[in-house]
Amino acid sequence: MAIDTYTHKIIETGFLASKIQGKAPYNYQIVYPIENGMISDIELASEYLSRVISKLNIGRGLRGMGVIFGAPSKCTKVNRNSIVEICKSLQAKEIYIESQVKLAALGTGEDVYSPNATLVCDIGAQITDIACLSMGEVVNCDSTFIASVSFDEAIRRYLIQEKHLSVGKKTAEYVKMRIGTLSPLLDSQLVEVKGRDTITSLPSSTIVSGSEIRLILTPLAQFLVLKITDVISSLPPDLASDLVKNGLILTGGGSLLSGIKNYFQTKLNIPVFVTTDPSDCVIRGIGNYCDNINSQKEGK
Repeated sequence: MAIDTYTHKIIETGFLASKIQGKAPYNYQIVYPIENGMISDIELASEYLSRVISKLNIGRGLRGMGVIFGAPSKCTKVNRNSIVEICKSLQAKEIYIESQVKLAALGTGEDVYSPNATLVCDIGAQITDIACLSMGEVVNCDSTFIASVSFDEAIRRYLIQEKHLSVGKKTAEYVKMRIGTLSPLLDSQLVEVKGRDTITSLPSSTIVSGSEIRLILTPLAQFLVLKITDVISSLPPDLASDLVKNGLILTGGGSLLSGIKNYFQTKLNIPVFVTTDPSDCVIRGIGNYCDNINSQKEGK
């Protein structure tokens, strides 16, 4: 959200706010109501949802409606209370808070209600959620703040330290999307990066290769592998054996990073699958979850 620090008015929200990030006047502040997968400002989060809902022309907003929230598997009680408070301020009637990674699994079309292991790693913007599901419930899970934004920040810091080039977050993300890879086969890719020279303070540019970016991102990917291994190591043997066939499902925008599927497959020694449109898995999962709730109500 873009906020005028003089008048405290909200100027833009969502995509339009992100477009002016790094180019806004000094009296504009870009704030995030949600940070690291948790609500950082209840009032701003409520205002953001209120504005989104008003654009849908629902009329009565959320008054009397049911609301489904996707939250990290290890969501704290404080954050759950924040979600409830937001829903109450929007006059919602029913509140459902479900594991984000379970919703992601539902969004892939997997049968999470079967007595088989379903291992999912949802690499979001600010948090990576990992869980093994069986019979519709989370058997074991873990979360980490190493996610897509961490990849961007690693690239940004590398450019400052090694290339003496200061760039914004959006430029770092652009580099990741263009030549970011975990595969040595794409080491020869090049991209020109423009920014400000940290020594002369003048506009400057440099050439970055795919091999450089791979060396930056590999330690972060290795950390995610260790987190996934921790989840697997705590599973009952019968469930762990299912993973030899079922493997790991990657969801979230971070799973679009080039070479990440083969990298995880090599390190974990199990099949790895990247679903179609991984960025939308949680949203699709909420739709499926909503259908299940309606079916249960009709059955009663």
